[in-house]
Amino acid sequence: MSNQQNLTPGTNCLVRWETNAKGAVPVKSNHIDGKRTKKIVLPELSRRSQTPKAGESWVCRIERIVNPQSESRGAIVVRPLTLEIDPNFPGVWVDPITARLMSITLQNRQKNLMLIGDQGIGKSTISRAVSSKLDWKFRKISGGTIKKFAYMLGRLLPVEQDGKQVFKWVDSPLVKAIREAIRNPNEIFLIMIDEYSRMDEDARDALLDVIEGEVRLMALPNGDVIEVPSNVRFMAAANEGGPFTVRKTDAAAKDRWVIIKIEHMPHAEELAHCLVKFPNSPKAKLDQALTVINKLRKMRHDLKMRLSQTISTRAAQNVAMFLASGIDLETALLTGVANQFEGNNADANSEAGRVSKTIIDLLKQS
Repeated sequence: MSNQQNLTPGTNCLVRWETNAKGAVPVKSNHIDGKRTKKIVLPELSRRSQTPKAGESWVCRIERIVNPQSESRGAIVVRPLTLEIDPNFPGVWVDPITARLMSITLQNRQKNLMLIGDQGIGKSTISRAVSSKLDWKFRKISGGTIKKFAYMLGRLLPVEQDGKQVFKWVDSPLVKAIREAIRNPNEIFLIMIDEYSRMDEDARDALLDVIEGEVRLMALPNGDVIEVPSNVRFMAAANEGGPFTVRKTDAAAKDRWVIIKIEHMPHAEELAHCLVKFPNSPKAKLDQALTVINKLRKMRHDLKMRLSQTISTRAAQNVAMFLASGIDLETALLTGVANQFEGNNADANSEAGRVSKTIIDLLKQS
């Protein structure tokens, strides 16, 4: 097979699938790594495998070649590993490498994804966008709702029934999402625990028993025992620099997560992103505002600044909103940025005061 000499079992390749109208499996292909093959390419599917859909491109592992002596007869049998997603997201900017790393991790059921990054950087928005590209159901749960272990599964709440007060079991948002996944076995559900740093340590430890293992059981205080189905994927998000992040916990806990850091988008992309949100914002002034914002972001760990947080993507969008409404550049920055920090803008000893002075100084230099 002169054109297939590098297609050896155990190697990975990229396959774009098409409908297999006459075959026993739903898809087939005649292309590997963008090159046409004389043999038909078929997926080897098992109970644990995801079934590719027509039009999708998947990274696959070559399992075996049927009738290797012939160039055209037989088949190249591959095992689908991960769906390749288009890294372009309408209305959302995601670094292409980050998007691919997230996609690879999420599609591996034995792995759980942890996103860390500054507050307001877009961790939830990015997660929802990647989930949508994978054609999964996205369910976000605030870590604040399962802050205590006792609240992670649900609660008995008082209700009135026949004129009497009785206690009724109410599932937690986490249990509700898992029950929904059980009712819809043909859909994949991505359950994201947002603000993971707000959970107490006992709740985080208990969550580890839910998110890992081949058989994952949840014994509810009301007597129900729920098995977490195979169509559920877990991820979490935590603010970097908060009172708790996964980086500060013990090695055993960190080993349960694949940690990916979300960075602020590059200047040009953030400018374009803000202009999509607020097209009437004057581009030159907005560009100048983002230059100031990015300099402040770099100053966060400066000993003289001693800032407790960075400037979020949402804050940059607020500045764009003010500029679009005719507010002058200095006022837009002081309102949209400096007011996010503790203290008074006029107090040079407060965070807000230090940020305000830096904004004014930077504008004078520009």
